[in-house]
Parts: sequence; C-alpha cells; structure tokens
Amino acid sequence: MNSGKTRSSLFAVVGAYLLYIVWELYQGWNDPNTTMSHTVMVLFMVIFVVAAGFLFFFAIKLWKNADREEAEKKQAEDDATRLK
Repeated sequence: MNSGKTRSSLFAVVGAYLLYIVWELYQGWNDPNTTMSHTVMVLFMVIFVVAAGFLFFFAIKLWKNADREEAEKKQAEDDATRLK
C-alpha cells in the first residue's frame, strides 16, 4: 500500500470533518441554548472552511506526488527487468 496515498486520504477525511463541523455550527445558528456568540461562530466557521480548503489542496498535491513516485518506481522496475 502506498503510504502517500493513505496520508492524502486521511487529510481529505480531516478536511471533510472540518466541513461537517462548519455545517453543525451553521445548523445551530439560531439555537437559543447556545452560549457561543454569532461573531465567534462566524470566526470559527471561516477558520474551519479555510483549513479544510488547505487540507484538500494538500491532499490532492500528496496524491499526485504519490502517483508520480509510483509510476517512476514501476518504470525503474521495468527497466531493470528488460533486456538491453
């Protein structure tokens, strides 16, 4: 198993969880039982959305890098077994 792909998948899962937290904050916007002010809610929603965006970007970058490394490794193995 490619550790780069596994790591990028975990980053994507964490980014999705951050978006889920933002959704939950949005759902509780008009909840009268909350002690969190609207300003703090908006602040954390923005922070979590930006963090999720960076995590998704980093996950895609890691995934592409892992694919490239895997292709290079396969090419090197093919070159080693090919008759010259």
